[in-house]
Amino acid sequence: MITGALLAAGVFLTVAAVLLDVRQDAWDRVRDASANLTLAVERDLSSEIRAIDLTLRAVVGLMARTGFEHSSADLREGLVLERLSSSRYLDAVVILDEHGDAMFDTRQHILPTTVNFSEQDVFAAHRDRPDVGLFISAPYPSRLVDRLWTIGVSRRLSYPNGNFAGVVLAAVQVQDLQAAFEGMRLGSRGTMTLIREDGVVLARNPADARLLGRDLGSAGPVRQMQLARSGQFLAVAAIDGVERFYTYRHLDGAPLIFNVALAVSDIYDSWWRKAALISGLTGILVIAMLTMVIRLHRELARRKDAELATRRSETSFRLLAENSSDMVSHIDLVGRRLYVSPAAAEIFGRPLEELMGRAALDDVAPEDRTFVQNSFRRLWRGERTITFEARILRPDGEQVWIEASARPLLNDATGKPEGYVTVARDVTDRKLAEARLTALARTDALTDLANRRVFDEALDREWHRARRNEAPLSLLLIDADRFKLFNDSYGHLAGDACLQRLADAAAEIGRRPADVVARYGGEEFAILLPETGAADAGLLAEGLRAHIETLTLPHEANPPAGVVTVSIGVATACPWSAPDCTPVALVAAADASLYRAKQSGRNRVVAAPDTVPMGSVR
Repeated sequence: MITGALLAAGVFLTVAAVLLDVRQDAWDRVRDASANLTLAVERDLSSEIRAIDLTLRAVVGLMARTGFEHSSADLREGLVLERLSSSRYLDAVVILDEHGDAMFDTRQHILPTTVNFSEQDVFAAHRDRPDVGLFISAPYPSRLVDRLWTIGVSRRLSYPNGNFAGVVLAAVQVQDLQAAFEGMRLGSRGTMTLIREDGVVLARNPADARLLGRDLGSAGPVRQMQLARSGQFLAVAAIDGVERFYTYRHLDGAPLIFNVALAVSDIYDSWWRKAALISGLTGILVIAMLTMVIRLHRELARRKDAELATRRSETSFRLLAENSSDMVSHIDLVGRRLYVSPAAAEIFGRPLEELMGRAALDDVAPEDRTFVQNSFRRLWRGERTITFEARILRPDGEQVWIEASARPLLNDATGKPEGYVTVARDVTDRKLAEARLTALARTDALTDLANRRVFDEALDREWHRARRNEAPLSLLLIDADRFKLFNDSYGHLAGDACLQRLADAAAEIGRRPADVVARYGGEEFAILLPETGAADAGLLAEGLRAHIETLTLPHEANPPAGVVTVSIGVATACPWSAPDCTPVALVAAADASLYRAKQSGRNRVVAAPDTVPMGSVR
């Protein structure tokens, strides 16, 4: 009882310290939450900007190759619309000539030349600076809908001689950006803002049209954000004078900064509520603690008697265990180690005194704990011996595989287990060797891509998943043009290096977890794209073809390009629409498209004319 009284007094004395800790915890939670929110939104925005830039690059490349300005209006519209990305923020693509006149807009047919952008920064930036690259404009009023603001994402168009030919412009509605920010709980005075790196405001939540386009480059918070790619800091906002906690990140691939700013007063509102709750619970905790102390004294007395009896019976057991290279453990019914042999220190990477009394499951890797628990339950249900393999997590983060066997220690009177004895050994080297053999069997040695066997397994798996989910499944077959002549001209070592470059380019296309990029055979590669429709697959294929051509790998025997090029066959399947169809139909359709690409001149993408299945292929 004296111990309980001392503990109760200690609780009252530490309440103040606990409240301070809760206050710090409130701050830490807000810091981590704002960092996670900023990272999530920044990745989403970066992904969307990359998708828009991919569309702009495709249009620029198309105009450079096809003589866009001389084609008919219908053909131009079809070619551009075919390359529109799936970005949810992309509203339209506009093409401006060298005078700033809009000569094409995807929202309608060819615009009259009276629509002119020559005075706007989205045009002037490319006209005055050939090297500006991707440019993002300040918000400007929409020319089609009143009270709507637009942001221009643009790239320069050039004549073959390098002179300025105009601008291809992607229009993004500010209201779409701000809609993506809505619904996020930022407190009564929290904000989310998207700005250019020079400080111009592009979008904000809560929305305020008066702030759109405002230059905050001279404000303290913006200058702080320009110092590093990401970070957190406290500052007073230049707009309203509120002290806020800023978390910011620069977008990947775009000159933009996204930040979340939480008012300090809002952050500590939560702490006041927690402080009141903790104070109210302190009295209840003290009463519960006194009750637990009484029970603990009784339990300790009982356990002391039991441990004396156990020590006598373990003397001979330890003599054998401590001279064995295998680890021997005695574990009680709640999973705590009562004894471990010296070999345990090497396996677990911990001193023996630290392992004693420690829960055995604490050292098991999280992904294996349920399996180990279920294995020991089998002993409780009556099995006399179990054997299992599991991963052990060492303090330095290294994982070690063990192979263990366990048996129960039975009570003479009841026949029920009173504990367990386990014998374990380190089998990490064996498991690593098995993993290496498995990886070698599934990887192409030259390109490090998946091999044909892995591709066939993935095709069968994704075909059934697409049928179950009623989702499209697309396949790209890529073949290097005139590759035999390349080997004849440059040698097989250069041919191997070329295939590795092509493999790297293909791997950049199939980056989603479910995508599969494989070496299909020889100079042929395959990219399997689950949940990808025909239009998106065609865009990805064209992007890959264009990228490989821009690698400018010399290939004099491949006219007219004179560089390494590829032909790509594309096919898309809807497996649920024909139950008797098999994955062979998709491969056959893509192969036929590849053949047509070869026959029609190479260095091109040809898609199957219809969505597979076009009949049953077995």
